[in-house]
Amino acid sequence: MSRRILAVAGVAVFLSASASAQTYTTFTVSGATTTTPTAIGGDGAVAGFYEGGGTEHGFLRAPNGTITSFDPAGSISTTPSAIDKNDTIVGSYQTSDFVSHGFIRTADGTITSFDPRHSKYTIATAIHGKTVGTLSRGKRHVLGFQRSRGGRIEEFQYPDAQVTEPRAINGVDTIAGWYNGKDQVFHGFVRAPDGTFVSFDPAGSTHTAPAGIARDGTITGYYDDDAGSHGFVRAPDGTLTSFDVSGATATQPTAINADGTVAGTYLDAVPTEHGFFRSTSGVISTFNVPDSTSTSAAAINNKGMATGTYTTGSGGGGAYILTP
Repeated sequence: MSRRILAVAGVAVFLSASASAQTYTTFTVSGATTTTPTAIGGDGAVAGFYEGGGTEHGFLRAPNGTITSFDPAGSISTTPSAIDKNDTIVGSYQTSDFVSHGFIRTADGTITSFDPRHSKYTIATAIHGKTVGTLSRGKRHVLGFQRSRGGRIEEFQYPDAQVTEPRAINGVDTIAGWYNGKDQVFHGFVRAPDGTFVSFDPAGSTHTAPAGIARDGTITGYYDDDAGSHGFVRAPDGTLTSFDVSGATATQPTAINADGTVAGTYLDAVPTEHGFFRSTSGVISTFNVPDSTSTSAAAINNKGMATGTYTTGSGGGGAYILTP
């Protein structure tokens, strides 16, 4: 295990012009060419990856601004994907044979790598007590898995699907994701704790991509149709509501918190990326890091804090934390 402390390169706090209560903290990993957050914990800790020395490394930014870089032993590329309330991080890494493996990093820095039996590659995508992700048995044979805290791995597959990809899990072990059916179209699914699957698609969808699931089972994500990409919210009773940010050419939710607030990214006609929130009542607000030329939203926590990336006209940019 490689572990090292890095200084924060350039922290700035701004007041949002669109919402006076919002502040933005920007940061980059020292010496990195890119800094990409992928998840934000309950206390505001941010996990993600950065590019440095021609490869990708994992990082954890603590609420006090301290950044810790990490890589599982043997990694040539590390990509964290999720963080829980205890600052446990999950993700995947590649070794020199270009095989992907799953990893779990606890708050004390201990990294455990894992692979389901006979897996040709392993990617961990989410954690909430249990860890979920995908594994491959070979070309066109991709399964889902869930791994308990004790390390027990259960594999599962949507019936007759070639690809089953879990993307999110909530506190009662309900899993959301997508699968590739016989029609070669990607459909959304919900997997109950007892293993029962329910398939779903917004009307007219040619590709359904769930991204997050709330405590009560509300799911968000996006879907494609002939007109482009749209956001959706699926209520616990199965009711589907589609939505678009006003003026957007594409709307793509990326996360939902326990209370049902959705965060995501949309494209305008230029096209330029901007962040957005959608409240549980359906009210949509947009945001941008001040003085940025583009802003994307990757994650939101239960306090309403969001993280993602931004760019500036000078070719600069980095990561941000939005605090409501």
